[in-house]
Amino acid sequence: MTAGRGGRLARLREERFDIVVIGGGITGAATARDAARRGYRTALVEARDFGEGTSSRSSRLVHGGLRYLEQLELDLVFEASQERRTLLHLAPHMVRPLEFLFPLYEDGRVGKLKLDAGMWLYDALALFRNIERHQMLDAAGVVEREPQLRRQGLLGGARYFDAQVDDARLVLATVLGAAESGAVVANRVQAVGVEQRDGAIRGVRVAGAAGRASAADPASGDPGAQAPGTETADGWTIPARLVINATGPWTDITRSLAGIEGHPLLRPTRGTHIHVRRARLDHRHALIFESAVDRRIMFVLPWGSDLTIIGTTDVDFDGDPATVRPTAEDVAYLLESANRLFPEAKLRPADVVGAWAGLRPLVAEGNAADEDAVSRDFVIRETPPGLLTIAGGKLTSHRNMAEKLVDRAANLLEERFDAPPARECDTARVALPGGDFEDLDVLRQELAAVAAPYHLPPSSVDRLAAAYGTRARQVLKLLAGRPTLREPLAEDLPYLAAEAVYASREEMVVHLEDILFRRTHLALETDEGLEEAFRLTARLAGEELGWDAGRRAREVESALAERARFDAWRGAGS
Repeated sequence: MTAGRGGRLARLREERFDIVVIGGGITGAATARDAARRGYRTALVEARDFGEGTSSRSSRLVHGGLRYLEQLELDLVFEASQERRTLLHLAPHMVRPLEFLFPLYEDGRVGKLKLDAGMWLYDALALFRNIERHQMLDAAGVVEREPQLRRQGLLGGARYFDAQVDDARLVLATVLGAAESGAVVANRVQAVGVEQRDGAIRGVRVAGAAGRASAADPASGDPGAQAPGTETADGWTIPARLVINATGPWTDITRSLAGIEGHPLLRPTRGTHIHVRRARLDHRHALIFESAVDRRIMFVLPWGSDLTIIGTTDVDFDGDPATVRPTAEDVAYLLESANRLFPEAKLRPADVVGAWAGLRPLVAEGNAADEDAVSRDFVIRETPPGLLTIAGGKLTSHRNMAEKLVDRAANLLEERFDAPPARECDTARVALPGGDFEDLDVLRQELAAVAAPYHLPPSSVDRLAAAYGTRARQVLKLLAGRPTLREPLAEDLPYLAAEAVYASREEMVVHLEDILFRRTHLALETDEGLEEAFRLTARLAGEELGWDAGRRAREVESALAERARFDAWRGAGS
């Protein structure tokens, strides 16, 4: 697998790089993987954990962007439709087809003719190669499929397919793919400055979790001549021919490290989601619908065996990206929208199992006043020379975004340093870690057979297949020598104790919350027995990572505090 953390940090201190990517969300991870696979000496640094920002706080969809047809962003829909098909091939365990219903009502702004035309266009932009073609339904057909929907004013609807993904694990798989392709990757390493020479960026100053590098550290030297790992008081310099800023909502903050001020590149918006028990809505499909509150397009999505995701909001945000959390107003809006669609549900704040919010790093240039109409396309800028910034885009299109970005980087490296890529881009063909199999049902059956002696519940076997693909075999191997690892981390959730051990060994865990919020989603999928589950996970991780009792206690306290921050809306008048 990947080298240990100490070895990765040592390489960051000792080596010179062609490309250093700042930002370990999905775009930065995909960029590092692409650059490394083309033969460039590549490093990836992330200030927090991989995917901790926007990339683990999405709607968890890989979709063509049906709602973008209203803005006539046909190129964006076409690109997303092709990338959806590519991801279904690259990570067939993780990116899985999902059947949707779109109910139509008399009081909505979308009529049957408009929806039917949009659906045909959606299929056409996918080159009629979507999972299945759409089907228009009358009111009776919609009710047959979803009996709990509001019937008053129901005109009919449409059935179509998109795909669902575990966003945090998609980021992790891409990071692992980058590392296994030769990139040096590290989380909890923060970029705190840049090195400049003759007006061009020539490296990044970074600090580890223990300290921050001095912003006054002088810039000097060419990456070909400067000693790698130049130490500052609290950090060091990573020399690079090109630096890539892929920091999502932190894009403008990162640009400021290079002295770029003035008009911001981003217009971030806050998207909030909530979990409720699926039985409260009793729905059978994923639904895309117009909120009866304000006619915005929203989702109701199945998650796991018994949870539902309701989302999302789209509210302008101008604060510190690290502070974004669900608000009481966001949650109230989501509950009201769901209640109007499912009149018998009568959801209340007490029904919310967990909530999360992330920031969409939308491009500010030329955007509309209406948040919902802001483009999801992306831009690439080089300012100043040697610093490439990518902004905007969406989860579904991350691989294509990275390909375009590395194409640009490769042209610059060839022009300025006579350093063409050793290989062509192959990221559309090479499976992500765990995705090297032909048939998910066959893989699931194989895993069920291996798991049979341990009497694992079907939900845990399905979880292992979906999260790890073929690498689930390595997780199950842990049970052979330690059968107690078959126990769940939390009651009524599919996560096994073995996963905490595996994550600590193989998935670059630094803190307990990395396991609880991103290697799994345990921390937001239950509101009962949290402290007990956190302590069990800390004990298992601590045994692997050398945490003493004091460190374990601090990790539990920190993880509980993070969950409390996600729950702060509960005390804000909701």
